[in-house]
Amino acid sequence: MSTANDETRLFISRILRDLTALKPGIAFVGQIKAGKSRLINGFTGQAEFLPSDVNPWTTVITDMHFGHPSERVKGAEFHFFDNQQWQALIAEGEELRNMFPDDEDSYKREMIEEQVDAMKTRAQLRLGRSYSELLGQSHDLDVLTEGDLERYVCAGDDPADLAEGETPTDRGLYSDITRKAEVYFELGHFPFPLTVTDTPGVNDPLLIREEISRQYLKEADFFVVVLSAHQALSRADLKLFRLMQALELGQIVVFINRVDELGQGAEDADKVRADVQDGLTKALGDASVDVLMGSAQWAHYALTGDESGVDHNRVLAWLRAHPPLLKQYLEGVEEMKKGPGPVSREGALRLAAMIASGLPELRGHVTRSLADGPRREHLQIAWQHLNGFAQGEVERSEARLRVLKDETPDQAEPDERNETLASLRSMIAEKSAEITQELDDQFAMLRGVLDDTVAEMVTAGVRNPDGTSPLLARGNATELDFTALREQMRKLILDATQIARQRVLNGLYAIDMQSNAALQTLPGWNESADSRMNTSAIRWFRPDTTALTRGITVELRISWLSRLFSRSSVVTRAETLITQEFEMIGDDLVDTARTDLQDRIDTVLEHHLALLAGHLEHVDAEGDETTCARSEAQRAFDRARKIADELDAVFRPDRAIDIQPEAAE
Repeated sequence: MSTANDETRLFISRILRDLTALKPGIAFVGQIKAGKSRLINGFTGQAEFLPSDVNPWTTVITDMHFGHPSERVKGAEFHFFDNQQWQALIAEGEELRNMFPDDEDSYKREMIEEQVDAMKTRAQLRLGRSYSELLGQSHDLDVLTEGDLERYVCAGDDPADLAEGETPTDRGLYSDITRKAEVYFELGHFPFPLTVTDTPGVNDPLLIREEISRQYLKEADFFVVVLSAHQALSRADLKLFRLMQALELGQIVVFINRVDELGQGAEDADKVRADVQDGLTKALGDASVDVLMGSAQWAHYALTGDESGVDHNRVLAWLRAHPPLLKQYLEGVEEMKKGPGPVSREGALRLAAMIASGLPELRGHVTRSLADGPRREHLQIAWQHLNGFAQGEVERSEARLRVLKDETPDQAEPDERNETLASLRSMIAEKSAEITQELDDQFAMLRGVLDDTVAEMVTAGVRNPDGTSPLLARGNATELDFTALREQMRKLILDATQIARQRVLNGLYAIDMQSNAALQTLPGWNESADSRMNTSAIRWFRPDTTALTRGITVELRISWLSRLFSRSSVVTRAETLITQEFEMIGDDLVDTARTDLQDRIDTVLEHHLALLAGHLEHVDAEGDETTCARSEAQRAFDRARKIADELDAVFRPDRAIDIQPEAAE
C-alpha cells in the first residue's frame, strides 16, 4: 500500500518485520536408530534429503528453513565451531547433567572433553593449515549438492586410520568443525514459514552428539520426540522427557515410528501405545503428551516409489484397523478418479502408504498446535493494525471522491493540519514519557517485593523453626521443595502486571481522547472507525513466567551440597545459593515483563500516530474537478478496497484455522 507520510511507512515496515520473526522451530529428537532422519524427510516432503543410513551425521544440528524471512529458497550455510563454543558446549552440558544426575554422569564430562579433543585432532589432519583460519567462520553455498552434505556433515573416515599412502576422500572434510547447518527451501506444503531441525541422537555412543541434542532443547518451540516401536520409552527416553518437563519447554508430541515392523501390526501397535502412555503418566504425572504412530518407511515409499521393505498387505491392514484413515484413503481415491485418465494401482498404493504412514496426521497436529498460543495473538495484533491502515485508506479514498463531487464541506488548510499533527506528536511524546515513568515505578516496587518474598521463603525452606535444617537430617532425602515459592512469585508477577496493564490502558485512553478532540476541531472533520486507538496489544498482555522453572537446578543440586562443604556451613551456603538463584529469576521475570509491555506500548502509540498522520495528510482538490481526477480517485479507492480485502483474507484472526487442513494434505 502506498502512503505519503513517514510514520505510516515506518510502522508498516515494523509490523511486517514482526510477522517475519514469528517463524516457529520444530525439533525432532530421539534415540539413534529410531528412524528420525527418514521421518523428517517424509514430514518435510524432501524425500531423500537427509541421509538415513545408520550413522551419517557428526555433531551437526541441521536447520531446514521453509519460507525463510530472507526469502532465500535454496543453498545452505555451514557454521564452524571456535574454541570458545567448544568450551561452552562442555560447560553447559555439565549444568544439564546436574539437573538429573545418574550413575554414568561422573565420567561423562571427561569423555566429552576427550571427544572434543579428538574432533580437533581429526580436523587438523584433514584441513591442515586452513584449520585455524576456519574456526568461527561460515561457508555460504548458493547451490547445495549431495557431495556438499558429505563434506560438511557426514562422518567420513578417520584420517588416522588410513593406510600408508592411501588418499583421503572429501567425505567429512569439514564435519568435525561444523557446528550447525542451515539449509533453505521454498515454503512447500506448510501453511506458514517454519524451521525443521534434525538433531544428533540421544543415547548415542558418541556422547558429544547427545550433548548437542540436549543443549538444543532450549532453542526450539515444538518438539517431536521419535520413539522406535521396537524399544519404545527406554530409560534414556524417560530421562529426556523429565529434562524437557523440568525446562518447561514448548509443546511436545510423541511419534512412535516403525510400526510396519511389528509382527501383529495394529494389535501390537495398540499395546505399544498403551505402554508408552502409561510410562509417560508415571514419569511426568499429569502432564498431557499426545502419542501418534506410523511408519517413515511407508512415507518414503509414497514419496519416491521405492518399494524396498514395504509390505502392501500390512499397509492396507493398518488402514482397515483405523477407520478414520481408511475413510480418508477412500475419499482420496474418489478424488483421484475425478482426474484425467484411470487411477493407477501404484498411485492408489502410494496414497494408501502416505495416509497409513501417520505423517499427514503429524503435520496437521504440529501446524494446529503452532497456530495457537502467542503466535496467534501476534497475528491478530498485526492483522488489526494493518487492517486499520487499509480501512483508513479506503475511507480517505471515499472522502477524496466526495470532494471531487462537491459532496463535502470545506476542508482544513494544509498549515492547520500540519500544526495539529505537530501538536499531537508533542502531546503523545509527553504522555508516553509519563506512562513509561509510572511503569518503571511499578516494576521497581515489584522487584523489591519479589526479593523480600524470596529471602523469607528460602529461609523457611532451608531452616526449621527450631533452628535445625532438613539438609542435615540423617537418613532422609535432602532435596528441598520450593514449589510454594515459585507459585508465590508467579502470583506476584501476575498481580503486578495486571495493575500495570490497567494503568497503561488508562494513560492510553487519555491520549486517545485528546487526539480525537483535536481532530474534531478541524473544519470538515468526519470521525472514522479507525481513528480510535487500538489497544489490543496491551489488553492481551500476559507476562512470561517460564523463568521460574530454573529454580530446579538449585533444588536438585542440594542433594549433593553436603558432600562439598562441612556440615557446619552447608545450611548457610545453601541458603545463600538458593536466594541468589531465585533473585536472578525474579530479575528475569521483571525485566522480561517490563520489556514486553513497553514494546507493546510503543507499538500501540506508533500505530496511533501513524493513523493520525494518515488522516491529516493534505489532499489538494482545488481545481481538480475533472473526469480524469475522478477516474484517478476511483482507481485509488478500488485499489485500497482490494488491499483491505486481501489483508482480511490473509491475516484475519481465523485464517490460521482455515489453512490448517491444507497442511495435512
